[in-house]
Amino acid sequence: MTDEQRRLCPCFCIIGFSNGVVLLFLIKFVIMYKTASFVSYVAAFIFLCGCTDVKDRMSQWDQSFLESKNLVSTPLLEDELILGRPFTFQYVDSSLLIYDFLADSLFTLIDLNDNNRIYRFGQKGQGANEFLQPASFGFSSADSLCTIYDLYKKQLYEVNLTEVKRGIEKYTVLCSDTLGSINLYATRHSSFLGKGFYEHNMFSLTGRDIGRKFFFEYPYRDGREHDIPNHLRGMAYQGSLCFSPSMDRFAFAVMESPILMFFSVNDTSVVKTYEWIGGYPEYRTEVTEKSYSAPVSADNLTSFVGSYATHKYVYLLYSGKTYRESPADVFQSTVIYRLSWDGTPVDKLLLDHPAIMICVSPDDKVLYSLASKGELEIVQYPLEQ
Repeated sequence: MTDEQRRLCPCFCIIGFSNGVVLLFLIKFVIMYKTASFVSYVAAFIFLCGCTDVKDRMSQWDQSFLESKNLVSTPLLEDELILGRPFTFQYVDSSLLIYDFLADSLFTLIDLNDNNRIYRFGQKGQGANEFLQPASFGFSSADSLCTIYDLYKKQLYEVNLTEVKRGIEKYTVLCSDTLGSINLYATRHSSFLGKGFYEHNMFSLTGRDIGRKFFFEYPYRDGREHDIPNHLRGMAYQGSLCFSPSMDRFAFAVMESPILMFFSVNDTSVVKTYEWIGGYPEYRTEVTEKSYSAPVSADNLTSFVGSYATHKYVYLLYSGKTYRESPADVFQSTVIYRLSWDGTPVDKLLLDHPAIMICVSPDDKVLYSLASKGELEIVQYPLEQ
């Protein structure tokens, strides 16, 4: 590396090692070229033009949401709930489930049907019924069940929340991943949908009846970017994946550029049902003998910083900021776009406090937010007036 190349800024940096292990780090980095050469000026001009195009396309997309709603929150809890670093947030079995990276008990469960009673469970460790690095929540075959994928242990656990409320912490291993997936979810077809930095694809579908199948590449803007290996290119196209409670369709929204895709899952395949591309991220690739990475530019328009799906809608938490301009709040927002599963714009929801994560009741009556109000606080918004 030369002194001209970069200084690093916040984002998810995913580093793959030559022995096949892939680790996910919350490392923050920025790319900033420091050179007075003519080539660099031309490159900067092209980049600024690209940013303008992205903003124009995003503005046009925004205008397709003809209805806006200003939402007013109320606190969910009477007493303060101390959260360290929440990472995942989901509505399941009339409860809110939170994964807190820094808490002594990894998971916090708030029972909305029992006066918001709070349960804490999940110990960190390598043993049975312990977790090393929870990566994603998912739905399961019954309302009282959910899934938790452990990235480091490569196992998808099924958690019975009824037993958790009784103090029983015993979890069933539904699937052990052998493909290097960074996320894994159960589907309604007794199969498992994985997302990862696979050699040629973005998604995998595995199961006893279908074996293993792979689907779709990570996006690319042209032939030159397509020449970047899929597993390396995919590091710049990370974002949030959310399943419908029906477990037969999901949405994938990219963080570093406005890209949105909807998919359905059947017995044997994954089918893309909707796609919107408003731009592509700027990034560079770095490959050594032991690792590879794809640092992204601080001038990228940070787009979908969160998503959530119900039976009827997909909710997208949209930033619209760059890290260079707004380093303190680039990953939170007061803007949520709501779409139907065919991609039709429904409305734009405007929150009274910035959210870092959202989830929604399955009947679309209440939206819950981890709101940034100096301290993190769980608030609720009625969606039906």
